[in-house]
Amino acid sequence: MLIMAILTETEYHYEIGLTYDGAVVPESRKLQDHMDLRYLSWYLRAGSVEVKTEAGTLRVEPGEWVFMDPLTTRSHIFSKDAELISIRFGLNWRGLSFIPPRLAPRVYRSADDAELLRSAEALCAFEAGTDLDCQSLLSTQCLRSRCFSDWLYHWHLTREAMGGVTPISMDHRVLEIMSRIGQNPGLGLIDYEELRRAVGLSKAQVNRIFKTATGLTPRQWSDVHIMKAAVEWIKAEQLSVKEIAAKLHFHDASHFIKWFRKRAGCTPNTWRSRSGRI
Repeated sequence: MLIMAILTETEYHYEIGLTYDGAVVPESRKLQDHMDLRYLSWYLRAGSVEVKTEAGTLRVEPGEWVFMDPLTTRSHIFSKDAELISIRFGLNWRGLSFIPPRLAPRVYRSADDAELLRSAEALCAFEAGTDLDCQSLLSTQCLRSRCFSDWLYHWHLTREAMGGVTPISMDHRVLEIMSRIGQNPGLGLIDYEELRRAVGLSKAQVNRIFKTATGLTPRQWSDVHIMKAAVEWIKAEQLSVKEIAAKLHFHDASHFIKWFRKRAGCTPNTWRSRSGRI
């Protein structure tokens, strides 16, 4: 299910991912150095969870949410009695999988917004209770879209209260840089001479305005596109790791695996086996 929102020149595409409301299964209680490409929100009903990222360690207790943006590498440990709501959703904005600025993981108390919990419960209940035979019906898709939109609305309100204000517009030069870097994802040097001809800025100026607008350097933006392409091919299971490495201009499969492990915290094959977990 895709939802599109357009605000002036800014266009967002949302896609609902895995939703879950229940006890944490044993195989998901402990996870080491895993990175998601989607937004992840957990609400603790019972027990606790400790989440470690490069930004620090968070301990989440019953009645609290923890929000994690895409590309956050985390390790977590749930208590044996943990129960939670878990919602993943994807976003695409001009090839980017998150809304700038990307925020560090943060904890939020549900008591501050009962509607956030209500909409999450309604979405999870709908996803769990919808018969597979009914999912293709337009009426079912419209109802699903309504539940998802309700959750997104309250999620955005919460994010904005935490300082994650969505940009309504962006410098056209930044948009041009985004487009040119993301056209052909692959390892290699950023062609600053091409960017200078396109937007009339020096390397230092390109880096400065891009970092200010997106929170990323051009190199990090390129890495996002490489990771996105790699993950899509890994999930499709149609190309070998060696073939993926060649398509993304790595020296060989070993080079690609090392690059992927550094950013995702695991090998491509391990990532594939983890991607469906809480």
